[in-house]
Amino acid sequence: MNDHPDLMALLRGELSNAHVTEVAVHLDHCEECRQDLAETAVGHALLTGTTRTLRPPAPRELPDVPPLDPPTSSLRGRAWLRPLGLVAAAAALVAGTALVTQMTDRPTAPRTTVAAPERTADLEPVDGNGSGRVLMAQDSHDGVQMTVETRDLPKIGRGQFYEAWLFNPKTQKMLALGVVGPGGKASFKVPDSLVGRYQVVDVSLERDDGDPGHSVTSVLRATYA
Repeated sequence: MNDHPDLMALLRGELSNAHVTEVAVHLDHCEECRQDLAETAVGHALLTGTTRTLRPPAPRELPDVPPLDPPTSSLRGRAWLRPLGLVAAAAALVAGTALVTQMTDRPTAPRTTVAAPERTADLEPVDGNGSGRVLMAQDSHDGVQMTVETRDLPKIGRGQFYEAWLFNPKTQKMLALGVVGPGGKASFKVPDSLVGRYQVVDVSLERDDGDPGHSVTSVLRATYA
């Protein structure tokens, strides 16, 4: 494959067996795509594991995938199976537990004691009005407790919600953290390795349309590094 493959389609199981094989061979030679696959898998897992307050997600039925026939050459087979192992690991990450645990504010849930913030950053409006702040505190498990608090954002319409992201302005990469609750507050446990790869917290206005990507509307941003 001369072009970079569609990694999101790979994780969603939308590629044919032949295309999966081509992607596996491409990953064996492309360090950039292997890194993107890991980050894309994390982002997809976070978004899949997020509890949305609008409505429960519709059940999804995975398609039956016939077994892949390995190449006839044993030497080639070993080289072919190695990148496929990477694909399988990424799929397991999507299906398993997300690296970031979201705890949206719920009126009936008991309050959780949070460590005193070590860093704060002001959320400034990008589009429209609104403000807020980001509180970051180191927890005991090599991660950061990141709390997003928003104020004075416009009331969302039916089928809309606000979502928090990590953003790297230099690479233009974004990683979904999760939905900001109706009260304008959400907390996330983020591994140190991910916090260091990004410098900005972004809050976007999203539609409940099944698209996991960032919308065209960012409402708030805060630079924390």
